[in-house]
Amino acid sequence: MKSKQLVSVGLLAGLAAVCGPVLAQTPDATTVGALKLAGQVSAASFFGPAQNREIPKNPEPPGPAPKRDLNGAWVGPNGPTKVVYGAVPPMTPLGEERFKLNKPEGSFTLAATNDPMILCDPQGFPRLIANRGVVEGGLWFVQAPNRILMLYQNQRVWRDIWMDGRELPKEVNAKGAPDAAFYGYSVGHWDGDYTLVIDTTGTDDRTWLDFSGHPHSSDMHVQERYTRADQKNLELTVTIDDPQIYTKPFQLLKTTYIWLAKQNFPETLCVPSEALEYMNALGKPAGAGDPAR
Repeated sequence: MKSKQLVSVGLLAGLAAVCGPVLAQTPDATTVGALKLAGQVSAASFFGPAQNREIPKNPEPPGPAPKRDLNGAWVGPNGPTKVVYGAVPPMTPLGEERFKLNKPEGSFTLAATNDPMILCDPQGFPRLIANRGVVEGGLWFVQAPNRILMLYQNQRVWRDIWMDGRELPKEVNAKGAPDAAFYGYSVGHWDGDYTLVIDTTGTDDRTWLDFSGHPHSSDMHVQERYTRADQKNLELTVTIDDPQIYTKPFQLLKTTYIWLAKQNFPETLCVPSEALEYMNALGKPAGAGDPAR
């Protein structure tokens, strides 16, 4: 089933409004070109005709990386680079109990699966990058004065990465605390001039880590490390620490993004009405009684 998702036009228009003031802050010529595009887009242009997805050939050697600058569009590995997924460690009794409740497509029929994505529920974090934001799409960094916005091709969602020194919520879903969020709460800082470190907690535990149905708690701590190796290559490592569900921390994935030449993404959305049509046409007639073989 192709991937589509309803999005808020107002949300995308808000991104365009934030992008404009960033233009004067970045001296790198390549970045300025990307942000000029970012500052000019509107909600209507996001929903325009899809552009061809192009992974550019890197110059040999690539130019040096600009300092503390990830601005622009980056594409995940669809050929020249690959994703290395880490081994999932043994689960706690609670983790095993939660895992047994999940019925991923591939192990179960389409009608029997309870994968939240089947009917276009939010993918959540870090599944957004583990399954979609890397292999089947890209992302766009926009650096603003007090935060970094990360806009994802898939589902046209974004995350706020706060860079103003604030702390993460100590807990969620408790009195006086914020509610858990599908994409969690994120803060970032620079480790040197070329590595952006992002820490995220407070993710909604209804989402899965991956297509296999691995669970997580709302207390999970996710750390992303984006290292700009040079002008065209951005290395990513994602680690998980969730002692309620897993017996030890582990590396979820490691990969490399590549600078996107055209600085534009095709529309990749999950539309609930089409998901229901697909389920009614294929899933339900196939039956839900036996696991898929």
